Amino acid sequence: MLLLAAIGGCGFQHGQFVGDAAPHDIDTDSAVDAMIDAAAPPFCAPNDPHLRLCFSFDQVPFTPMLANEGAANVSATLTNVTRIPVGTGSGGAAQLGATSEIFVPYSADVSAIRTIEVWYRYDSEPTSNGARMGLVDSNVIPPNISLFFYRADPTHQLRCGLGNATVTWDAPLMAGTWLRLSCVCDADHMKMFVDGMMVGDTPGDCAAGGAFVSPDGFVIGANNNGGSADVTEPLLGAIDGIRLWDMPVLPAQF
Repeated sequence: MLLLAAIGGCGFQHGQFVGDAAPHDIDTDSAVDAMIDAAAPPFCAPNDPHLRLCFSFDQVPFTPMLANEGAANVSATLTNVTRIPVGTGSGGAAQLGATSEIFVPYSADVSAIRTIEVWYRYDSEPTSNGARMGLVDSNVIPPNISLFFYRADPTHQLRCGLGNATVTWDAPLMAGTWLRLSCVCDADHMKMFVDGMMVGDTPGDCAAGGAFVSPDGFVIGANNNGGSADVTEPLLGAIDGIRLWDMPVLPAQF
């Protein structure tokens, strides 16, 4: 099982790696940067058959279609999506607005998904109490893959769907801040993590995993109501990366 862990007292964020080496360990900032770049694994691990879907959004420049960096043979169509730099080096993210869309057509090659991981930032709150924005969605029909965040004054909620299970949890979220969300089906339990910290653990019928709903496909950064022509509740913010595994991947706590 892949375990995303802190390395040597450092905290990893996609697009940025912050070290805490003592002055006597490394002589220059450039040497620190070189050591960190060498140590950091690629966001989309090549040749990992369990990583079915992965988009790092690090490509320069974006093209209208981005090939999946995971194992499944699919591509995403980008509409009104802007690349922004994140961190140092080649790190990038997809900036999304009210008319943006990232759509992946239906494929049976993305199935048995048991982990959703999204690194994102939202720049404004949903419009009213109870409103939401979509992060990933293959439509609500089982075996769905979906992740939304809600405004639930005075806090927020996260709703994740995998297979036949859909669960909602209260969660600490903050606008303008990069957040790492992991929703994991682990032994018939739905588990939700924010920045590596568990915010919920609920029994659920998720063991068979989620899949793209036919023929609706998969939307990143919005709600999928039935394919690319009916997308609502867009994320007003940015996505730094997304990963879907066909196995449970539990994040190490920061």
